[in-house]
Amino acid sequence: MTILVAGKALRRETSAILSRTCSQYVPEKSFLKLREGLYVISPELTLTRMARHVSIVQLVEMAMNLCGRYYLDLRTQRIEDRTSFLTNVSKLRSYIARLHGANGSAKAERALRWVLDNSGSPYESKMALVFRLPLSWGGFGLRFDAMNYDVRIGRLAYLAEQSEYCIDMVNIDRHVGLEYDGDESHQNTSHDKRRRNALAALGWNVFPIDKAVLHSPEHCEKAAYQLARQLGVRIQKPRNWEANCERLRRDLKLPV
Repeated sequence: MTILVAGKALRRETSAILSRTCSQYVPEKSFLKLREGLYVISPELTLTRMARHVSIVQLVEMAMNLCGRYYLDLRTQRIEDRTSFLTNVSKLRSYIARLHGANGSAKAERALRWVLDNSGSPYESKMALVFRLPLSWGGFGLRFDAMNYDVRIGRLAYLAEQSEYCIDMVNIDRHVGLEYDGDESHQNTSHDKRRRNALAALGWNVFPIDKAVLHSPEHCEKAAYQLARQLGVRIQKPRNWEANCERLRRDLKLPV
């Protein structure tokens, strides 16, 4: 555990605790009070502090996790839905603006350009980074606008079983979606087929992506070209794309 203290005289180190001093200016609400005398670092300050210690890709993934609607239950080791969000892109950007150029703020601001709110799982976040990050970073540079986007049926209710459907990641203008098929959340294959049929009838082209695809660079690339065709764009990889893609996948802890 790492703790921040007010001065060097208060620093203590044990096998379980590492203390650090913070000399830079931090805005109001940089720490959250758990109980009297015990505070934890805010998600916003966490991101800017970590900017000095991780790659830009890892920083984007961290921001996606902070802005997501999931958490890891340490007791069960399962991914669960949050009852409320830790933070969002708007709050992170506002906080960084108040740091007045402090260490890590420029890198954190750069990372936020590629962050979307409301990811539903760690693998949804990885999926977003693989397909959305720019080609110069080793991603595929495809435009997707939102995560866990609600498609409301309205007057076309006769085409569907539900009043709305949620798609994991979407390009709203082109009605193209990506759906991460996790092992647990997509066990009812019959329901999934009816759902995708309904979305197709409503004009949505939804591509399923599972762990086997994300874990294969070749399958990811094929999926990216299929998506690009639906989005009406061309993927033009720069000369050093393969090396950057390998680096990106290592940063995301995906097989290379």
